[in-house]
Amino acid sequence: MNSENDGDDGQVSRRSVIRAGAAAAAATAATGTAAAQEEEGGGGGSEKVVKVGPNGQNVFEPAELHVTPGTTVRFVWESSPHNVHATEVPDGADWSANTEVTGPPMEYEYTFDGPMGEYTYVCDPHASVGMEGTIIVTDSPPKNEGYQTIVPDSAKTMAVAAVGSMTSVLGMAYFFMKYGGDYEIEE
Repeated sequence: MNSENDGDDGQVSRRSVIRAGAAAAAATAATGTAAAQEEEGGGGGSEKVVKVGPNGQNVFEPAELHVTPGTTVRFVWESSPHNVHATEVPDGADWSANTEVTGPPMEYEYTFDGPMGEYTYVCDPHASVGMEGTIIVTDSPPKNEGYQTIVPDSAKTMAVAAVGSMTSVLGMAYFFMKYGGDYEIEE
């Protein structure tokens, strides 16, 4: 029996299986990347998210965020009790933040279209342990900021799964190419 035979005898060659597996793995990886980009609006946009108390920690994530004027920042509570209390804002700014101490599913958003500069805030119940943040409104934010928030955790998990699947398929392909997979029983 020829392992490269794709004829009409109903046999499928090892190479055909390997090609199909590699194509499926590549499609899975591409789908995961596209889903991650769609979930975050393609990596750009006019909205940023600050997590309030992620994983039960007394922090804002990110603690420092650069935005351009007109960007909406959405504060999302992930644990409680927390608040967002503005402590210093540029002259002429009207941001007072959300001073209500609460927990999930609370969300609060504000569009920073006022004066450029630093807007600092704290969580009143946890200010003594350093739960503070800063939003810097500027025309030229750093280009590499936000890599941690561009790809959500679900997309990272999907990428790990895709890489694992590709590795498994390629490992099996190597095994079958090296040691064969079509066995003939001798009589």
